[in-house]
Amino acid sequence: MRTSPVPRPLRGEPFRRRTALSLTTASRLRGPAYRALLRGVHLDAAEPLDHGTMILAARAALGADPVVCGRSAAWCWGARQVGANDPVEMAVPPPRRVRSRARLTVRSATLDPEDVCRRSGFGLITSPVRTMLDLARLEPVPVAVPLIDALLACSRIPVDEVLAAAAELRGERGVRRVPGVLALCDPGAESPRETALRLLLVLAGLPRPVTQHVVRDASGRFVARVDLAWPVLKVAVEYDGAHHDSPDRIRRDRARLNALRRCGWTVLVVDRAQLLRPADVVALVRDVLEGAGRA
Repeated sequence: MRTSPVPRPLRGEPFRRRTALSLTTASRLRGPAYRALLRGVHLDAAEPLDHGTMILAARAALGADPVVCGRSAAWCWGARQVGANDPVEMAVPPPRRVRSRARLTVRSATLDPEDVCRRSGFGLITSPVRTMLDLARLEPVPVAVPLIDALLACSRIPVDEVLAAAAELRGERGVRRVPGVLALCDPGAESPRETALRLLLVLAGLPRPVTQHVVRDASGRFVARVDLAWPVLKVAVEYDGAHHDSPDRIRRDRARLNALRRCGWTVLVVDRAQLLRPADVVALVRDVLEGAGRA
């Protein structure tokens, strides 16, 4: 068995350079056994790297006082679509100023005590409500809505509570756009791609679909739960992710599709490649909905 060249105290989590130099040399720290994450912060190269690891690296660089916020706080609360290469977002209260740097964005923000929580392993982070507010007011809609969808599902916090909190931020940057962004969100979404598909259709002017609609046959027996549905028209749109590619899943999907057709439903399937042609997806769904409305 090969032994790790990294001393045991330096394994597992990011560490500061000055800590490492008491256990190894500067030349070894520059070698392949270590990975530089932020200026003055390193990691055992054998350790997996995700956004949570980068948050720990930012904490090692800045100390305990800054508050994890924005997309990074969303990751801490369970919205795990934020990647290792996305900048860590942290907030510091004025008048303290900390310069942003590569892979780390630092904002100046005054946060009320109820806006801040302590999350095991990550220290101080913005509360779920404050995190959703910041996403809604500061991020582009295609970024904010999937993250807020995930946070609504994880936290089970009602949208009305987030809207009420927005009223307390009157005058803050971007707060006027919060109601419009939240109106596009839906806690029923089960994946970021599903949210992206719903958002594409709604922003194109199509009627808003019902998420995770349960279809039953004439006797009331469960048939399927579909991603996006227009129940009156009996039209559904499903997002077909990579997990649908196995032979067993393909077999089950076909049986499910046949059962839905027997109940009079029209089911459209959109995959990753089709989402790269959004105009075609919108045209397809619009044509089917209009045809069902005329039937």
